[in-house]
Amino acid sequence: MLKRLLKDRYGAALIWFLIFLPLLMLAMAYLTDYIQATTESDIDVQRALEMAVRAAAMQVTPDSQANGRPRINTAAAHAVFRRKLAENLGLDPNTLTPLKGSAMKTRPDYVLVVYNGDDAYAAGGALAAYKYVFSGGLTGGVMAAAGFPYTFGITSSDVLPGGGGTLQTSLDMPGVVAVINTSVTKILGKSSITPVRWAAAKIVCPNGRCRP
Repeated sequence: MLKRLLKDRYGAALIWFLIFLPLLMLAMAYLTDYIQATTESDIDVQRALEMAVRAAAMQVTPDSQANGRPRINTAAAHAVFRRKLAENLGLDPNTLTPLKGSAMKTRPDYVLVVYNGDDAYAAGGALAAYKYVFSGGLTGGVMAAAGFPYTFGITSSDVLPGGGGTLQTSLDMPGVVAVINTSVTKILGKSSITPVRWAAAKIVCPNGRCRP
């Protein structure tokens, strides 16, 4: 039977097709995962994080805004940050566990720093500097602040005061810096893609009508 197929031109083509079919399937699987990594890891997670930090940076206290020295309400910034992540990544707003249909495979871990530079408006909820850490549970604490500009170091799992890390970002106005770790479900197979993304946002005053 095999000899007859080899002698026949169409039979030989069929045999070569069967030989290369597994390789073709592997290539398609790799391409599918690569495309998904680009769309869901690089775009969806990054975009959700950027939207979350921008929303957090907008939580300015009324008294500081009225005095032309805007400061961010620390607790409000964190609450909005979590809510925006949940809305844009398909997560439960309370636990951040993935909802049905979410591309996220696991609950994300994140570090969020809300930095105001000083405690001039701490009475209104704008603490000088505070770090939230969410990894299964929520912890956090007050950080030292040293005015503006201020540099933060970024690692795959932390935001470091004063620099360090593999990347750095600086704030010249009150703002927030965040890093997130999460697993994205693959289309094929049982493993997952684990993107690490970071973003920062600060208060921007139109026409320079405010100061740090």
